[in-house]
Amino acid sequence: MKFLISDANRNPIMEVETDQDGYIYIDRELDDGKYFIREIQPADGYIADNTVKTFHIQYGSTSEITWKNTPILAQIQIVKKSANDNTYNGFPAGTLLEGAVFEIVDKAGNVVDTVKTDARGLASSKPLPLSRYIVREIQAPDFYAINPAETTVYLEHEGQIARIEVLDESSFTNVSISKRGYTQIVPGQEIRYDFSRIANNSTVSLSSFYWRDTLPSAAPLQKIVTGTYNQQLSYKIVFKTNQRDYTTLADNLLTSQNYVLDASPTALGLASNEYVTEVMFSFGTVKAGFAQVEAPHIYCKALSNLANNTSFVNQADVGGLWGTRWIMATDRWVTTIYSTQPAPKLPKTGY
Repeated sequence: MKFLISDANRNPIMEVETDQDGYIYIDRELDDGKYFIREIQPADGYIADNTVKTFHIQYGSTSEITWKNTPILAQIQIVKKSANDNTYNGFPAGTLLEGAVFEIVDKAGNVVDTVKTDARGLASSKPLPLSRYIVREIQAPDFYAINPAETTVYLEHEGQIARIEVLDESSFTNVSISKRGYTQIVPGQEIRYDFSRIANNSTVSLSSFYWRDTLPSAAPLQKIVTGTYNQQLSYKIVFKTNQRDYTTLADNLLTSQNYVLDASPTALGLASNEYVTEVMFSFGTVKAGFAQVEAPHIYCKALSNLANNTSFVNQADVGGLWGTRWIMATDRWVTTIYSTQPAPKLPKTGY
């Protein structure tokens, strides 16, 4: 902002300009007396105030004048549309979308407004001073992915409505897991379960991502080989027993490192009648395309007193949150006991 200072006879004597903080300090000596000041150039984006104000100079005192300018205002409008046909909700390409949330950021990096599209696919900002702004999407409508592109908008004249159109691609969500083990074993035999296809196959990130194995009482847990994964994360493994809720087995594990963890009843400090019912790997948020690299394995040991043709099921599941929706998949494996031991002889009853 620039100002013109005049003497008591209204003769111009100097021009002054505000600094980066909006202040003017007059450091040249002025004689005691009456002076006039008038704005001759407002800051960019503001309406000039032509009021002439008076101030007085008196030796040993300070005069202070505050100037308030009204901003020249304009507005940003955002139109949100579907970029393609969406198989989840049936919306064709070009459908106006409700529920997209945008941030409007000024050139200093401050968020000056947050807006959400209505049923007409339209979101309007509050009146904004003339300047340059960045518009970015921070939340997509259901069944759509956030458009990562940022749009630069220039508000250049009073009353301007700058309208932009943002397209969102429909989202695909899918997770997978496969579990394999021995089809038939003898009592007391060690069993190795192999896991594959653990992945977030979605086109979006999933939060609270996990994979879990549910174990039968007939085959207590012995050892875990964690495998490795293709995104750099830290994760933890927890277990649950028939007597207690989830307890941490290992934490701050790196997805790039393959660990071998002793998970026997002795290592876990289980009671004599206690056994692990679930093991869960918890990864937090994973990006699209998260997948295992080296396959994980879980080792169990069948009880020695299992009867011939006894069968038990192990179930593995995987899942993650997309917004408020759980995206999940499961797989199962059945193992049967083969025993050559004769069935125990039952006592004779009756007559």
